[in-house]
Amino acid sequence: RLRQRQDWLRLPVSGVSWEDALAYLAWRRGESGVKVRLCSEVEWERAARGADDRLYPHGDLLLQDDANHDRTYGRDPLGFGPDEVGSHPRSDSPFGVADLAGNVWEWVRGTTGEVLIRGGSWYQEPLVSCATNRQVGEPTLRRIHIGLRLCADPP
Repeated sequence: RLRQRQDWLRLPVSGVSWEDALAYLAWRRGESGVKVRLCSEVEWERAARGADDRLYPHGDLLLQDDANHDRTYGRDPLGFGPDEVGSHPRSDSPFGVADLAGNVWEWVRGTTGEVLIRGGSWYQEPLVSCATNRQVGEPTLRRIHIGLRLCADPP
């Protein structure tokens, strides 16, 4: 099978709640001194859509192996799960950002303070991974297909 063996050290962080993500960020800031944070939905969507408002990071169509979604491994129950970060380079964004479609949902800060998830996951159909899709999340929600992406301000 394609990508049957994976290095768990290269898998995306997942199974974390919004609250877990904030606690991790507080720890990370103290350890590194770098001003990391959860991305805003505006930053996340700009990274995913580029300047031309594409539907997916790489264009307007998401094919079977362009990203990790429910059809990538033929909807086989034994095939569902995250892939190593960067396993689907065809769907990198115009800025070279990997995995903004599928793999795991990502916690982001909404423009009016909402707690959101973006990007879809390995368990949902391609339409869910559309860059405009946004779902309201509960801060205590912890699911295996929800993770995080860090953003940092330039030095």
